[in-house]
Amino acid sequence: MQIIHAPTEIAGQMGILCEGLRAKGHYASGYNWFNSYLQYNGKILSTDAYELFKLINDLDKNIDIIHFYNGNTFMLANTDLPFFAKHGKKMIMHHWGNDVRSQAKVRALNPYALPSSYYTDQQIHNSLSFISSYIDTAIVQDYEVYPYVKDYYKKVHVLPLACKVNEIPVAYPDANKKVFKIIHAPTNRNFKGSVYVDAGIIKLRQYHPDKFIYQAIENMSHKEAMKAYMEADIIIDQLLCGSYGMLSVEAMAMGKVVVAYIRDDVKQQFPADLPIVTSKPEAVYETLVGLVCNPERLASIGRASREYAMRYHEIGNVVDRLCNIYSQL
Repeated sequence: MQIIHAPTEIAGQMGILCEGLRAKGHYASGYNWFNSYLQYNGKILSTDAYELFKLINDLDKNIDIIHFYNGNTFMLANTDLPFFAKHGKKMIMHHWGNDVRSQAKVRALNPYALPSSYYTDQQIHNSLSFISSYIDTAIVQDYEVYPYVKDYYKKVHVLPLACKVNEIPVAYPDANKKVFKIIHAPTNRNFKGSVYVDAGIIKLRQYHPDKFIYQAIENMSHKEAMKAYMEADIIIDQLLCGSYGMLSVEAMAMGKVVVAYIRDDVKQQFPADLPIVTSKPEAVYETLVGLVCNPERLASIGRASREYAMRYHEIGNVVDRLCNIYSQL
């Protein structure tokens, strides 16, 4: 198959999926118009809306599948969709969360408030209604995002985050250590619930100062951050939205102990062997005490984390599932 991914790279997924598709013998190209300080180094092309617009006629003639990201297409306001639909082009939309999380549904589903999307609820509804009138099938990463899009598309597939697990070195926590390193790496402090992490760390310093050291990682490239994660024993991911993100996947691949808040309804949809240590935002201190004061737990959780990442997030396994989704378009 000849496949195009565009136009918004999210958490390095476009580059990883394109690479995985090529390894399976497909022609896959990625075009990204969104660049951030994370500087993901996937093998895709950085571009802009003007350059993407010039590709439309060639894509229509030569591409089998167009895999769109984050509610975006090649043209602003998705005005290219009628053209591709008229020509019978196979398309799929990959939603990630902030592009579809309406505040009304957040209030209905989540006990914790989340920062507003960059769109209003009405804009989200209008966008989803328009896109789904031309694209029948969507992809989401988990069942936290699923409720926001399920009423719009004819079919919604859940595809786990993809990670090159085999290329990530492992460094399991050492239960014999006296001091454990805790890391939190918020790309968005409000979304990640970093204020709760700060409160938990302050209390941990008060009562168990000799048990840990702490590092907050911000405004660091993805490559630099990955080096820092290797030194951690415990990595705290997001504490509000109710699921886990790419930081958790990479940390599990390294064999680290991951702490995140997983909503009960979402957790029921994950495999039973999910090793993430679930913590409510207000219970971060208690969760961390239970780990640093019981170091024998850390190594076993770390090993389970690596196994989980390999089983469910390894690039080859995820791309096999993606190809199955493509076959149904």
